[in-house]
Amino acid sequence: MNRVPVDETRNLSKCKSHPSIRTFIAFVLLFFLILPVYSNIFHASWQFDDSPNIVNNSRLHINNLMPGTLWNTFFAKPNLDRNLYRPLPCMTFALNWYFGKDNPTGYHVANILIHILSAFFLYICILALFKTPNLRDKYDRGDACFIALLSAALWAVNPIQTQAVTYIVQRMASMAAMFYILGIYFFIKGRLSSEKHNRILFYAACLLAFLCALCSKENAIMLPLSLLLVEIVFLGKWSNPESGRKITKTAWIYAILVLFAGAIIFLKVNPLSFLQGYENRPFSFLERLMTEPRIVLHYLTQIFYPAPHRLSIEHDVVISTSLLKPWTTLPAILIVLSLIGIGISEIWKRPLISFGILFFFLNHIIESTVIPLELVFEHRNYLPSFFLFVPFAAGIKRLLNYYVDKKYMYLTVVTFVTLLLLALGLGTYTRNMAWTTKNTLWLDAMNKAPGMARPLTNLAAILAEGNHQTPGRYELALELYEKALSLKISKNISLPCILGNMAGIHFKKNDYPKAVELYKKALNIDPGYIKGRYDMAVVLTLMGNFKEASENVDYILSKGLIHEDYLNLKGYLLLWQEKPEEALPYFRKALSMVPRDSGTLLNTGAAYSHMGRHKNAELFLKHAARNSSCDMIIYFCLIENSLRAGDESSAGKYTEKLLASFSLKSIQNELERLPGNHRSVPVSRELIAPMIKKKLTEACKAFEIFR
Repeated sequence: MNRVPVDETRNLSKCKSHPSIRTFIAFVLLFFLILPVYSNIFHASWQFDDSPNIVNNSRLHINNLMPGTLWNTFFAKPNLDRNLYRPLPCMTFALNWYFGKDNPTGYHVANILIHILSAFFLYICILALFKTPNLRDKYDRGDACFIALLSAALWAVNPIQTQAVTYIVQRMASMAAMFYILGIYFFIKGRLSSEKHNRILFYAACLLAFLCALCSKENAIMLPLSLLLVEIVFLGKWSNPESGRKITKTAWIYAILVLFAGAIIFLKVNPLSFLQGYENRPFSFLERLMTEPRIVLHYLTQIFYPAPHRLSIEHDVVISTSLLKPWTTLPAILIVLSLIGIGISEIWKRPLISFGILFFFLNHIIESTVIPLELVFEHRNYLPSFFLFVPFAAGIKRLLNYYVDKKYMYLTVVTFVTLLLLALGLGTYTRNMAWTTKNTLWLDAMNKAPGMARPLTNLAAILAEGNHQTPGRYELALELYEKALSLKISKNISLPCILGNMAGIHFKKNDYPKAVELYKKALNIDPGYIKGRYDMAVVLTLMGNFKEASENVDYILSKGLIHEDYLNLKGYLLLWQEKPEEALPYFRKALSMVPRDSGTLLNTGAAYSHMGRHKNAELFLKHAARNSSCDMIIYFCLIENSLRAGDESSAGKYTEKLLASFSLKSIQNELERLPGNHRSVPVSRELIAPMIKKKLTEACKAFEIFR
């Protein structure tokens, strides 16, 4: 045991006497260490996958907190299926939306709080490790407090964590890690508890934390194996036959837990489905397996040398096509195997080093081996890096103990640690600046990964955003897309996406034939490119090519992809083809998914009106008007419906509301577009124009009399 100086002994006794105060102080220190380094992200914009997962995910846009509404957020997967999808983060996103809509500030606040809690749980977990049989005789309480706090601090302010904290949608990764570390803590507390009642409670809490982690992100399935690792490294004595039997028995229990968790994840799904998707990647199964050791070693260099210029949302990775190409492939594999070997060999002598190494590689198995995900993302290190700094912190504490009587050396070590924390915090603050806007993020990525297509495509998308762009911005966006086509693409399905985005620009330029040409080119590459097929159907609809548009929507619906947009478009096409009875079921189904959507209410009302069910039509159209009072077409439909019903009084009333709500110029312009305006439901100009003219004449006469 290390020698404890007199002053340290006083602190130690105080530490023992007031564990709750010690814990509270640790939380406060972590809070005020983390908050400043993330203080510049509160207004950072939405990025990349934030849009499909949150901003454009209507299932998360809740307007009440009823249990049924919150339950539906558990099934908010962006690809439109109705399977359970990371329910806990999705529910928190929905709560953020309820209180702040699309203002990113509230989302960032939540992410920072989760990060602070994760750091605190890491602290108490490391502290619990020092009470295990294999550590408690090697470190006293004061040393354990210091090592745990410094380890948690180094992990929390490391710049590599920015992608998991600042990137809003990666709350999924950070929440999974938070519950994961809490599960380890409860497991240790249960194992060390002498009372059966307490053990049961702690094990139940561990199981609950495991389920919560699994409901945040699927990589949490490795928790039972991490608990087994804790058992082997810190709790087991293999030299003792009885202990060996317990560990073997425990290993079987953990294996069953993993299988149980896997069954939950793959319920009603092919268990090997996680291997599907290589056809959409520019690498094969074997190529990914050979490339990942190089990437994992790169992660380690980023963790221990996390300079902001080395961090990016995009990395230009050379795929390993053989063990010798590139030449670093085989050395990387050997180094990884050697590190794992060191971790195994040092279990008894240096458990902290062993656990840090083995925990890191164990928790990279899901995302850094065979599953056909993209090759590299820095947020994947958030969980695996939990214990990497514990041996370093233990080494720092040993130096402090050794130099306690040598003032200058002691101060040198303290100064080094202080400067290290400041440097890491400054690096995190600096790295967060790249996340300020979409433009800054992708310009940063373009400079760091000039051979990759994605930064260019995202910059092009930024240029093309909005409906009132200049021709120059559109042309520049098209140039960037053209250049991106010649660079490395992270997945094969990105090629049709690029062509689809180019088609979208031509659509905004009103060059519909060119847009359709590019969409068809994209669909020739990937017939399953649903977004491109839907967008092309929209363009074809605007061109009046209802037959071909309908064929494309039918293809989408035949794939079982049920979404309000697809249903609305199908019904809309039928409505234009004068088949309102066939259109109505599609609108009704869409309405069951988005009951308050004004566009769907308008479509439903229009269908009823064309069927001659004018009372029903008026009901839906009035609901649409309440939800979207700025849509002139709704008032046109209300006027038309009343006239078709022979109710001139109501038609006059709705016409007066129209004239009171919109300028004469805008009404005139909209009337002129009606005959061939396929952007709205069919409305008869010949029917409504005389009523508008009549009410306008009456208004003018009244004005003259008033004068």
